[in-house]
Amino acid sequence: MNFNEWNNPFKSQFQGEFWDNFNNLFNGNHSQPRVNLYQAGHELICNVFLPGIKKVGDIHLSVNGSTLEVSGSNSLEYNGFQVIQQEFHHGPYKRIIQLPYSVRKDKIDAAYKSGLLTVRLYRLIPENNKEMEGIPIRDEE
Repeated sequence: MNFNEWNNPFKSQFQGEFWDNFNNLFNGNHSQPRVNLYQAGHELICNVFLPGIKKVGDIHLSVNGSTLEVSGSNSLEYNGFQVIQQEFHHGPYKRIIQLPYSVRKDKIDAAYKSGLLTVRLYRLIPENNKEMEGIPIRDEE
């Protein structure tokens, strides 16, 4: 059985990104950078493996609600050499990461070192859940 067809009996149960992740593994599609996501309290840390970045300006980050998008292009080509084995991608990439909750756009910290992009994000606390101070108390005596 072809790896692309093994999931046919299950497609009605699971949709979209669930199967895309498996198909990318079986098809050898490594154009999406690998991601680790960590959570502690109201803070997230997202590590993205991005080898071959020559300058951080080549990495594009955007946040929309509970989605983090990382895109750009990396280069690992050696002039005069032919690729005979390739296990990680070079060239354009794009990764959309679904976060467990919406995050603040005004408090994002991102750093790149030794092929690893680290993005720190913080939970968005809606204004209507804000703690109230100085609540007036009626005297009914």
